[in-house]
Amino acid sequence: RSIIQNPSYFRHHLRQAACFRCLQRYSEAARSAMIADCLYILAGGTGLETSALIQLYWQALIQESLSEEVSFSVLYTPFEKEDKADKIKEANKTFAEKHPDYVQHIFTDPHGIHLLPERAESLPDQQYLLTLGFRNKEIGETVEKSVIRKLPICPG
Repeated sequence: RSIIQNPSYFRHHLRQAACFRCLQRYSEAARSAMIADCLYILAGGTGLETSALIQLYWQALIQESLSEEVSFSVLYTPFEKEDKADKIKEANKTFAEKHPDYVQHIFTDPHGIHLLPERAESLPDQQYLLTLGFRNKEIGETVEKSVIRKLPICPG
């Protein structure tokens, strides 16, 4: 009700995220926390610490959502500015060894710039390859197509 009455107040969305978290609906909780973070910034929230805490919260919820998901698994692989094609092949091989239940379709995002989960320690300016493995080949192929397709560029 509070979101219906005032959808632009970030705390209402944070409360909704907390409720979804208690219900173990982690992806919905993460979405609500992301909305809260955006609303906080758009409303002129100047507390960088507050925004950082909200961001850590939704990242943790995303990680919790991923850990609860049974249809796919995730692996982050650090890489430097060396041959990306070789690193992608190596990441796919490492993924298959670590997650043998998720090898129906393995996809490594070629863009290579990803956030790590909240609990992971990362080095500044470190880039990571994100490898996803799926139990269902069709779902994996659909995700891969949506990630690698080129979007139209609007001039101006």
